[in-house]
Formats: sequence, structure tokens, C-alpha cells
Amino acid sequence: MVLLRANASKKANVRQKGRILMKKRCELYPTLVTPFTKDNKIDYVSLRNLLSYMFREDCDGVFAVCQSSEMAYLTDEEKLELAAFCIAECRKAGKKCVVSGHTQETLEEQITYLTKLEALKPDAVVLVTNRLAKEDESDDVWVSNLDKVLAALDPAMPLGLYECPKPYKRLISEKMLEKAVQTGRFAFIKDTCCDLETIKARLAILEGTGISLYNADADTLVESVVLGAAGYSGVMLNFYPEVFRILKGYLTEPEDNVIMPLRFHARSAGHIAEFISATSKYETEEYPLNAKHYLMLKGVIAHASSRKVPGKISKGEEKALMNLMNLAERTVAKVTVFPDRQFAFAEDKYFRNCHASSILPLEDGTVLLVYFAGYAEGHNDVGIWLSRKENGVWQEPFCVAKTCDLPHWNPVLLRMKDGGVRLIYKVGEDVPCWKSWTKVSYDGGRTWSEETPYQAPNDAGGPVRSKPIYLSNGTLLAPNSDETRTDWSPRVDISYDDGASFTELARIPVNTKDPARENYMAGKGAIQPTLWESEPGHVHMLLRTTSGFIFRSDSYDYGKTWCEAYNTGLPSNNSGIEIEKHGDVLYLVLNPIYGNWASRNPMVVKRSFDNGKTFSHFVTLDITEFDPVYKTDAEFSYPSARVLNDTLYVSYTYMRRTMAVCEIPLKGE
Repeated sequence: MVLLRANASKKANVRQKGRILMKKRCELYPTLVTPFTKDNKIDYVSLRNLLSYMFREDCDGVFAVCQSSEMAYLTDEEKLELAAFCIAECRKAGKKCVVSGHTQETLEEQITYLTKLEALKPDAVVLVTNRLAKEDESDDVWVSNLDKVLAALDPAMPLGLYECPKPYKRLISEKMLEKAVQTGRFAFIKDTCCDLETIKARLAILEGTGISLYNADADTLVESVVLGAAGYSGVMLNFYPEVFRILKGYLTEPEDNVIMPLRFHARSAGHIAEFISATSKYETEEYPLNAKHYLMLKGVIAHASSRKVPGKISKGEEKALMNLMNLAERTVAKVTVFPDRQFAFAEDKYFRNCHASSILPLEDGTVLLVYFAGYAEGHNDVGIWLSRKENGVWQEPFCVAKTCDLPHWNPVLLRMKDGGVRLIYKVGEDVPCWKSWTKVSYDGGRTWSEETPYQAPNDAGGPVRSKPIYLSNGTLLAPNSDETRTDWSPRVDISYDDGASFTELARIPVNTKDPARENYMAGKGAIQPTLWESEPGHVHMLLRTTSGFIFRSDSYDYGKTWCEAYNTGLPSNNSGIEIEKHGDVLYLVLNPIYGNWASRNPMVVKRSFDNGKTFSHFVTLDITEFDPVYKTDAEFSYPSARVLNDTLYVSYTYMRRTMAVCEIPLKGE
């Protein structure tokens, strides 16, 4: 809103034909839902997480204690407490907070509440239009009652108007709007008319007044911002603020925008706007219960209970929400695709099929990449192959390990303390039969020692897919797991000899048996952990699961004991994931798709600044509709990631026909 942006930089203006014009911006003010605990109290822990999520996705502020907040189902004490909390959290984050909540029956009761609300010092006290006159009363009554409210409130407090749909929808008439302008006290209008011509007429009245109009209708949002609306304040921000963040970028003119006027940016926002419009049906279907369930599935809030909509979301509705999450992830992924993907070798030249890479950059600039390859996964001709990038050029790949006429699997590279490189891989007909083998190189992967089998009782020890990590106490911790036809079980192994041998250290508790108990994981369980150490002795893992969600477990004794795995809300398509740490930032490479054996398309990187508590989209590595060769769903899978010299190196399976590599600069990120 203009009032809330009074201190904006003068650079946000541009001179045109002697006039000063304000650069257009699209601001986001989510109509905040109120999380509740199991015993039906306001859940302030979840609310803080929700606010952090909104701000992380570039929302400019929040509209609190509104219909989405279930204001009609809160006591006045709860409303004021909720308002005070939101105002304080917004202040900490440098964001704005506008607040409503005057649902009381009499005007006197409303004024009593509003005077208490303005004492909390929100950025605007928002008046509900249907509270200032009954449905059958004229605009004159409304204006008269507005005057009484204004007389009772501090003239210095900015005000707003909100066309709340319940208990009836009183649209702002021209007379009402002109009255608001005449008072000089209004700054915020939440428009719910859903009619572009009406919005256009309102914007004409508001031009130059300092009053900002925020559209609540997703269908008309883009056009309204082009016409001069300040942005969006609507319920769909409670579902996917990350999508609106992209839209905001398109609809906010950059300071150096001298080539493309806003109409071209609006055209670029087309497919984003279409997605929002197509999914805006969730505004009415079981809202806000469905929004809370969505946020609960994503791990943002703890519970999905609603006072307005009692009961629970059905299994069918939950599946629809998970489909919506997948659509949102794909929409975000389409926009930020990394432009400099490489291929390590040509398709169909050396073998028919390849999978499961491990990447290792070396200090001299060499990059090593191993993977299994042959006719197809599980065939007896499959061996371990190696590609080397030297002097910026990928060399011809070669088979680095073919121990016997059995399938080879899941190679992993390790840079040892003495500077050598260790290769660890699996051999066997299928996963339960796997045995681990290893060999080493001391010349950057050009030549290798003879392979050596790991010995019983841990002859399948070491990393099962993701890389092992050296802990701060010098030990080497490997993420491992066991698979049978009915059960998947994660574990960690430890080595005291740079990976020449491994001992089983600990198994990770997983609840796959009792759906009534906390931390239930549906399906077979979890495999293929990926590890990081946040501080000495504090080790964490993320787990590929059959439940549709990534689970996590934590250890505070260097991996000797672990808590029961718990749901992060991150998507798991039941495919490999990889995490890498750079300073205090975590980079998670994954297919961001919810569902057991779901699509392995796209492949993205998310990042976390709070030790994995929350993740946001960072960059897309690959996305397409279909494999152009086989006309089936494209596959980008089993990522490997390492950081060296402020560069994130990521490799992944590309359609099972070659290996893709991305070298992503991190300096300044």
C-alpha cells in the first residue's frame, strides 16, 4: 500500500514527459489462517512457522484476524491476542501487518473492540464493510456509522476497508469509496468484487489518493495489477505462496526496466496466472480446513483443525491436495531452470542404459563421475563406469569395475584423508543379495587398485547410495539401509580406516506398524539416507520413503543413537535424494513430487538456512513433459552433490541414457 511504502527509495520512480511516475509493484498480503491445537486453542508455534513460511516466500505482510482467520469463531480476547502476536512477528521480520476482526453485533461493541485493536499499533485497522450497516440499510446509514467509528479512533491510525463475504457481502459503492477518500484516513482496500470493470472504476477514483487496492480474486489479479492495483490479498496465498512469489516478480517493474514495459511482464506471467485461476476452486471447497490440511501436509503447521469447518479432510480430498502440491512444485520448477547443464557422454554410444551416479570434484579441476551401466538395470552385463572431466572437457568413459558376471549397483566416490579416491559399489542379483566392494585411486581416477570385497559380518556395509561424510571427530559415517520384499530399514555404518571397512553403528527407529501413533510412515519404510553434521556430534539424515514424504532423524552423539524418524512435509516420490552442506546453508537435490513411486520429473535443488527445518526452491536442474525418445514420463533421478570452492556440483540420471552434470556457482548466494 502506498502509505506503507512511504519510505520507498526514490529509485522506484521514473520521470516521463515531465511527470514522476511510480514504478508498478505487486505486493502480497495473505489472508492468514489460524492454526489450532488438538484442544482447539490457537497454536502459536505453528502460527510462527506459518508466518516465517509466508515471509520466506516474499510476502510483504499479512492480513490477520480476517475471515480466513475464522474471526467469527474467535472471542474478542483471542482476536486481540492473535493480532498482537502477528504484529510482533511482522515487526521482527520487517513486514507489515493489517488487522480486522470487528464482527460484533452492535456498533458500540465494534468501537470498543477497534479502540483496543488500534492500541496494538498495527499498520492499518481494517473495517469490515458489512458491519457498518445491515444488508437492507442504505449507504447513508453506512456513512453515518463510519463517521461514528472514525470519531472514536485515533486520526493518526491508518484504516482499511474489507468486503468480507460473510454474513453478507456489502460491496463498496462509489459513494462509500468517495467517502473513504474524503476522510484522508484510509490506506488499504481489500477488493472482493471479482469484476474487472468495477476494479477499473475504483482505481480511477483512488488514483493519487494514497489508498492502495488489493485484489482478492485470483482470476482478475494480473489485469488489475496492470491497471494499478497494489497486489493480491487472497486465500490462495495460504496454499502456494511460492507460486505467487514468481507472479510478483513478473508484475513488479525492475528499477532498470527501460526495454520491456509492464504489459510484457504481464504476458510472461500468463502460465502462472492460468495455474492460479485453475486451482482457485479451493477458495470455496471446505476452506479454510483444506488450506490447513495442505499446510499440515507440507509440515508448516501441526494440525488441520478448524472451528468453522468441523471434521476432517477425506482421503480423496487429501489426494486432491497432494496433486495440487505437485502442480505447484512443477509450476515453480518451470521458471528457474539452470541454463548450463552438461552431459558427461553421448547417448547410446557406450551402453544402452545407465543410472545412479556419484560425483567428486578434485582440487586440480578434475571432476570424477561414476555410475552403473549396461543393457539395463539388473542385467548381468552391468558394471561400474567412470567419466573424467579434465581441462574442462569430458573424456571418453570407461568401465572401472566389473568384478563378476552379476549386476553391479550404486557406486559412491569418497575423497580420503590421504588424498586418494575410494570407490565403493554393490554386486548381486538384487538388493537383498548385495555385497560391497571397494578400490582406490591415487592419480585422480586414471588408474585403480584391484577390487577388494568387504568382509562379514558387514559384507554389504558402507554407503548404499548417497555419500558418506567425515564427522568432526574424524570418523567416517556412511548412510546405509536394508531392503526385503516387505520391509525397508535405514541404518548408519562407521569406518575408522577411510572406508576400507565398515561396522554397523546404529539403526534408525521407524514407525511403519501403528498408524495411530505419532510419526507413522506408510508402506514398507525408508531407505537410502543422506547425511549432514550441523555441529560437533549433531548428525542428521533425510530419508527416501514409501509414504509420499521425506522423513528425518537426528543424532546428538555422533550417530550412535537416533530419534524415531519423523515427517518433514517435504515431498518424496520414492526416489533417491541428496543433501550437501556449504557453510550454514543446506542444498537438497530431489524430485519435488509427492507420492509413492511418483514421477521423477522435475529435478530441483531446494535450500535451507535453518538446518533443514524449512526449505525453499533454489533452482531447477531439469524439467520436461515427456521423454522425447520413448514418449513416456521423463526421468531425472538419483542425484549426487558435492561442494568445492563455492561451486555446487550435481550429477543425476538423465532419461537412463546419459548423466547430466550442473556446476552451480554459490558465491554470493
